[in-house]
Amino acid sequence: MASEREITLGDIWRAIWRGKWIVVGTTVLAALIAFAITFTSGTTYTASSKVYLGQATTMMGNLASTPGTNPLTAATMLQGDAVVGAVAKQTGLTPSTVRARTDIAVPRAPGTVTTNQPAIATITATMADRDAAIRLANAYADAALAGASGGYEAVSTTLERQVRQLRAEEVRLAAAARRRPGADLLTQLNDVREVLTTSELQLARVQQIEAPSIVTLATGAASSGSTTNRVRTTILGAIIGFLIGIVIALATSGGIRREPGAA
Repeated sequence: MASEREITLGDIWRAIWRGKWIVVGTTVLAALIAFAITFTSGTTYTASSKVYLGQATTMMGNLASTPGTNPLTAATMLQGDAVVGAVAKQTGLTPSTVRARTDIAVPRAPGTVTTNQPAIATITATMADRDAAIRLANAYADAALAGASGGYEAVSTTLERQVRQLRAEEVRLAAAARRRPGADLLTQLNDVREVLTTSELQLARVQQIEAPSIVTLATGAASSGSTTNRVRTTILGAIIGFLIGIVIALATSGGIRREPGAA
């Protein structure tokens, strides 16, 4: 008796085949509806920009994780009131519109830990006007760069001042050592040069690795009414209609019946 209650893929396929015209009809109908929607719905434009958020390091040069550079938290930080307010001021939009019309993604590179990778934010802006979408994406990139550069600029300024002071001290001690050769002055000079070398390396690391920068700015915007998007929407509608048709076919074909003599 148990074997008689078992349903095979063949039974399911025969049930679908009996309702094949239902499946065809729902697929075609859904595709036509989806295609029509692409013309009746308003056209939107999508523009995107990318910003390198920088990479914080420790004094020893090891990579460090911060809320602004960790891919798990960076997007949230970029959607904070300060950044959104700056974008709203630059574009003339309200903060709520800025939030509603932008999407920020900071993807995590496969096979890496969150503290050991560069964080690149992709900012996507969607507006009803092409130029407005481009302006919003680029304004957000500028605001994101300004926010990410705050801590970097403070560290960079401090290191630059330290390097200038050490170089001046090196010149002074070198001149003094030439006038009055002595072990004490040479020791001081060597100590200053050692600290100067370390500071120069730190400054170079900050400028080359930690410095945030804009990767790309939006120069164009993709239209939701493009041929590619219409085809994509139509195909998606057809797939949905196909699945609905299968469900209806199974429900209206009298159930899944096993063929006589099927094991």
